Amino acid sequence: MRDVPAVFLTAGRLLVRHWPALLALSFLGAAVRVAAVWLAVQVSDVQTQLAQFLLLVAPLGYLLPMVAMLRICRTSLPTLAAVDEIVEEAPTEGRDVRLVDVAVSALVPFLAVYTAYGLLDADIFRFRNSAAADILFTGLGGGATGGPGTTAARLGIYSLQVALLIVAGAWLLRYALGRAERRWKLTALAYVGALVELYYTVQLASQVVVIRVEGGAWIEDRVAYQWWTDAYDWVVDALGPVAGAFTAVAGLVEDVVSSLDAVVLVPVAWLALAAVVLGFKLVEQDEAETGPQGLLRALWADVKERFSALVDGVRLLGSAGLVPMLLFSLGFITITRLPALLHEGVRAVVGPQPFQTWYAFGPYELAAGFALSLALTAPLLAAAVDWLVRARAGRRGQVSPSTPTPR
Repeated sequence: MRDVPAVFLTAGRLLVRHWPALLALSFLGAAVRVAAVWLAVQVSDVQTQLAQFLLLVAPLGYLLPMVAMLRICRTSLPTLAAVDEIVEEAPTEGRDVRLVDVAVSALVPFLAVYTAYGLLDADIFRFRNSAAADILFTGLGGGATGGPGTTAARLGIYSLQVALLIVAGAWLLRYALGRAERRWKLTALAYVGALVELYYTVQLASQVVVIRVEGGAWIEDRVAYQWWTDAYDWVVDALGPVAGAFTAVAGLVEDVVSSLDAVVLVPVAWLALAAVVLGFKLVEQDEAETGPQGLLRALWADVKERFSALVDGVRLLGSAGLVPMLLFSLGFITITRLPALLHEGVRAVVGPQPFQTWYAFGPYELAAGFALSLALTAPLLAAAVDWLVRARAGRRGQVSPSTPTPR
């Protein structure tokens, strides 16, 4: 607990030392995301698969700059800089493990943040709106007939069953690419495998968005939900004069539950991502199994390798304790409010504007807010992970093996 204020001081020192690079990378990422969504719309009616690939690039516009910013901050943190000297062999590729080998461990927490921020929603919404307008005004595609030009076909979000089959196929393809790299020593295959993991993780994240939207309407149509609303109305009527206080408390509880993703999920996911990027070589590997390995066992070992950095990162966060994690979360919540504060500041300066003007400039304003937020988030993440790694090393150093005294 006493070391937590020092973490924020370290984050400030990192920001002062590296702010030009942090701002340049964050604004570059914001530009890449906006450009990727725009370009995806333009090519979606000509080549659907290419449009879907470009839409995948949009999250990378924030992920890759964040990875670069974390690695820049790491150069000023000796404990984390020493991690690169650790040698860990990748079981499938048979060489020193690299961050690209555990890309899925970074993608999962990042997409959790990206979805919680509403950015994936915004990407899909803007793509659907622009594609629908393109179909309406140009008359291209299948319209409402479900043909290749419809927004559903152009977006490339499949059913949940198909998405699960995509995951299974992606795992098998990732394993095959790793074995091929081991045999032919082609480093580029590792990056192809990372793109495969990006595709299926974004597909699953899109499923979460679809389920959340359609699931709400499905729940509201259930009889049990009607029973719940009827019971709530009955309680409000029965309380009479104090019904106002009851509804206020119920509204407060609902607000707290609905904000759990911003209060809990976003800070934990950001820290997990940073733990993977900065400490993926600190994973404690299981003992290698002896004897012949079949395809299923080797495939399972490969999947475990891809997710091992994420599991260890979550364990690292769990070892921090409740109070430090709450203080870190408070710091992240303050930073994540920056886009909203920027929006209010812009509105106060430029005043009311027509809807078309706000709609045209809204994505750029949002991108600028998130870019500034990323530039402040990276130093805090690096400082927090540095403290977590040092704290865990200190606790392990205090536990020394002892031999029982012979009698």
